[in-house]
Amino acid sequence: MKRQSEAPGLALLCAVQCAAAVLGGVAAIFASLDAREARRPRPPAENANPLSEGRRVSVIGPMRNEAANVRGWLEDVCAHDEIVSEIIVSDDASADETRSIAIDAARIDQRVCVIEGAPPHGWLGKTSACERAARAARGDWLLFSDADMRMAPGTINVAVAAAEAYAADVCSLTATLECETFLERVVMPTMAAVIMSGHPLFLIHDARSSVGLVWGGFLLVRRTAYFAVGGHAAVRAEIAEDRALAERFKAFGYRIRLFDGHDLVRVRMYRGAREMWLGWRKNVYEGVRRNPIAAGFFALAQVATLVVPLPALSILGFTRLTRRLRPLESKLAMYSGATAAACVVTRALRDRSIGANPLTAFGAPIAGLFIAGVMIAAAWRDLTGRGQVWKDRVIIS
Repeated sequence: MKRQSEAPGLALLCAVQCAAAVLGGVAAIFASLDAREARRPRPPAENANPLSEGRRVSVIGPMRNEAANVRGWLEDVCAHDEIVSEIIVSDDASADETRSIAIDAARIDQRVCVIEGAPPHGWLGKTSACERAARAARGDWLLFSDADMRMAPGTINVAVAAAEAYAADVCSLTATLECETFLERVVMPTMAAVIMSGHPLFLIHDARSSVGLVWGGFLLVRRTAYFAVGGHAAVRAEIAEDRALAERFKAFGYRIRLFDGHDLVRVRMYRGAREMWLGWRKNVYEGVRRNPIAAGFFALAQVATLVVPLPALSILGFTRLTRRLRPLESKLAMYSGATAAACVVTRALRDRSIGANPLTAFGAPIAGLFIAGVMIAAAWRDLTGRGQVWKDRVIIS
């Protein structure tokens, strides 16, 4: 009787894991295709003139309460050569010392200037700060960069040269994800792999595809292209403004190139569990276009592909030590093994572009629970009208 009562549940679990194995296989195939498509930006030719016409860059840093980051960001950007013609810190009504630190830097480097303001009605803080600075900028290229980004010397020159070499109007670099806590090391690379699987590089680079994505912390855009698509004003209320802009650039026929920049750029996006939870809760629901049904399927997919396989294999492995596995158990072991293998392959291929350790893929059950949980929490807050919280503001879109 016990075997019969267990069979329907085990059959359902087998069916779910079979679907998970298919999803995992697709993700691994996408990762393999992207590995062939990925390129590292090459340094410009030695005789290239950084001051030649059409190569001036205005670096724009939208900032709110970034006192812990702004000094390091300014040091890296100011260390670049003459290709950087101006550095605009666009302060979004910070309540800390962000503005005063930037003003001190402006006294040392005349390229630095500080502008400030609060978002008008219908705008989010970041989109407003970016648009305000872009309209004040004079460069041929606009580089939008977050305060937590850190750049190696010459990074901007390399990015401009790469954009020119590939005739791209939009150039973005992936970054090494710096993770200092156990949870960061487990969750951040997994989340990156999930996002990149949903926005594969070979489709981002394909002009026939509408799939668009850029790394919002390092977004280099031709000035003419930026204003032709309406700039950040066109995506003023978008939380995932980088994806919305990328899709808009492609819709207007502009070419996007996303390069592997992990050896040039690094970032610690979130510091600790709380900040990581709030940050991803703000962003992850946008990935399913704020559709609660899609959010539910997404959460289920994370549980099936990340949470279940390794524990299921462990339990079935111990069971096999005491008795032969039943047919459904053997199928479950096969599907779980295939899903786990696909996850490891995907991470091994994806992690190179973000400087992560593929061995953290074995923390998939923890990462899956976090990702599924943060999606459900984000959807619930949106459906109940409470919005998301970031930088001491409630965001309701």
